[in-house]
Amino acid sequence: MRSTTFNPYPVSVRARDVATEEVSPGGGVETFDQPEAIRINRARMAHLTSLGLSLEGKRVLDVGCGVGHLAKYFVNSGCEVICTDGRQENIVSLRSRYPNLVAHVVNVEREPLSQFGAFDIVFCYGLLYHLENPIAALRNMATVCKELLLLETMVCDSALPILRINDESKEFNQGLQGLGCRPSPSFIVLAVNRLGFKFAYAPKQPPEHQDFRFEWRNDLDTWRDGHPLRCIFVASRTMLSNPSLCGLLA
Repeated sequence: MRSTTFNPYPVSVRARDVATEEVSPGGGVETFDQPEAIRINRARMAHLTSLGLSLEGKRVLDVGCGVGHLAKYFVNSGCEVICTDGRQENIVSLRSRYPNLVAHVVNVEREPLSQFGAFDIVFCYGLLYHLENPIAALRNMATVCKELLLLETMVCDSALPILRINDESKEFNQGLQGLGCRPSPSFIVLAVNRLGFKFAYAPKQPPEHQDFRFEWRNDLDTWRDGHPLRCIFVASRTMLSNPSLCGLLA
């Protein structure tokens, strides 16, 4: 008699041998110079300027710096900047492009950021969704952040504090372990608050880019109309009086 396979759960997942997968030459470094990457970076930094935060002359840690393009913003604001990224290829490229930037290879989920001291500002745009353990990374960032954590990430559309696991190719993405995530906004706010930030905020107006401009539907989506869903958060040790921000904690 022919045997049949019985699956008692609604699961549809293909097997992957992640350990044997190779990272493409360059580790995806070229993606930072693609037109879409340039466009979203311009929108990100123009939006950060519009928030009117006090950033000039601060000590800044850029976590997940890629090849260093966004760190220039803080250098131009008179900040002392230290950059970290989990990929050696990115840091090598950064040092060749911006030889005056201090940069280190660091796995933010596993290696302590405290080795670089304390910072007024921790800046983390475009990294969190590439991580398999975002709370470990956020805890690491919180240990060195004295004032503001500036965070941008892809999200899932849910009112609940949930985290969707995302299957990331090691060949074409910046994830280190083959797994990424898509946190909900409530997940982010709950995490940063319990990790020591008394106040969490969202911008009243999102950046001028389609990834940030969408209608909330509470349907668990991570993509809509052909583009990912992204959000920006500002976590603070102290209350901010800023007309560009709205509070996210009851």
